[in-house]
Amino acid sequence: MVVTQMLNRDINSRFEDWLLSPRETLDFEVKQWLDMSDAESQGVVAKALIALENHGGGFLLFGYKENDDKSLSPDQNRPASLEPYLTDALNAIVKRRAEPPFHVEVILQRHPTSGDEYPLVRIAGTSKVPVRSDSATPGGSLKQHVYYVRAPGPESRGPLNAGEWDSLLRRVIMNQREENISLLRALLPTFATGVASQAPPTEADTLHAFAEKAKLKWNALNDALDASNQSKITHGTFSFAARIVGTSRNLDPRRILEINESARRYTGWPALVTLNHEKTRPRLVDGCIEAWLADISNPGVGYADFWRIDPKNGNFFLLRGYHEDSLDPSRFGKPGTLFELTLPVWRLGEFLLRVLDLADAMYDQPYEVLVECEWDCIAGRHLFSHNYRRHIPPYKSAESTVRTTGSFPQNVLRELLPEAVKALTKPLYEHFEFFVPPDSFFAEELSEMTKNRF
Repeated sequence: MVVTQMLNRDINSRFEDWLLSPRETLDFEVKQWLDMSDAESQGVVAKALIALENHGGGFLLFGYKENDDKSLSPDQNRPASLEPYLTDALNAIVKRRAEPPFHVEVILQRHPTSGDEYPLVRIAGTSKVPVRSDSATPGGSLKQHVYYVRAPGPESRGPLNAGEWDSLLRRVIMNQREENISLLRALLPTFATGVASQAPPTEADTLHAFAEKAKLKWNALNDALDASNQSKITHGTFSFAARIVGTSRNLDPRRILEINESARRYTGWPALVTLNHEKTRPRLVDGCIEAWLADISNPGVGYADFWRIDPKNGNFFLLRGYHEDSLDPSRFGKPGTLFELTLPVWRLGEFLLRVLDLADAMYDQPYEVLVECEWDCIAGRHLFSHNYRRHIPPYKSAESTVRTTGSFPQNVLRELLPEAVKALTKPLYEHFEFFVPPDSFFAEELSEMTKNRF
């Protein structure tokens, strides 16, 4: 189904390569095919899921086994049916074996060469209290009342010292953050209307000039692509730019790139994504860290990112095509006619969080964040929801380009992200026949996004 393919494509972009050269990490565990009707096998699965939930989220992949040399390869004992590995079956194990229970989601990941499907379990890691095992198995694969965590090795086991307990408790406290922020919003009911203030003209002009120079560079690169290239963007782009105003720590470009590569990913294709291939890896150009991702294994306008980080002046830029323009035209119409409702919130929210992660390392606190957003070629596009979670009339835009700006204190941007994103995207949505999403829309979508860990 086309909609399912779109939902899964971010995950596919990361894990197709992984299936060819697998390795376990603290947030990624692998199990061979198991007899899921066996209590001990269920205990093995429950232990892994509980540990990943307490770890703050991660993935469990079935169907790979460990060889004598510790490498991983596909397990040839493939079951006749994958039904015992799907979402309902695994959530039944969690409900029976974990306290409190939590939800997991299974996606069938197709191997890029063999075509075989492997169950990939996504664990959100959003529990607000530590999770423990609620029952023991006769053979001891799962012990009762153990708060399993992920530990170096990697392995799943109970905490062994105060540091591991502290890490577990800190994670669940962070998961209570939304409740605490809701209390803050209740105390400051008028704050949201004043989140975005007028940016200082000189700083805003500097940011705008940086963004325009980056667009000119991208235009030259995009124009040089052959018309048949699937990464050539012809139906419009969106772009985000940010500038940090504060005291710089003068980090060198290599260190900034390392921080960017290790930053948390909320989607499978995050803001300022790096790919270490010859034609796509970041390079230092005109004093900026620059990457252009047109030449990738799964090309498409929604993945042909062009981005820049200016280490010296604290400027950031990201440009991308619309995912909507890659959908099957026989089902969704011609490219350039759709505008997905939730993606502006997800893309902008993730960009701002990545900028904050980098700015925290590059600048002393406190600092200000100036933001400029632009969506072009939106005239004639109509709103739709790709996953049908939200129902909306097909409001259409008559305006071709919408640009918004804002200036935010660093602590406000992080703690009141939904209000900041609303301030920057509300003018965009209003151009679709005066449509204004409710406040809950921004909070709910960003909450859903920040549950993820890729």
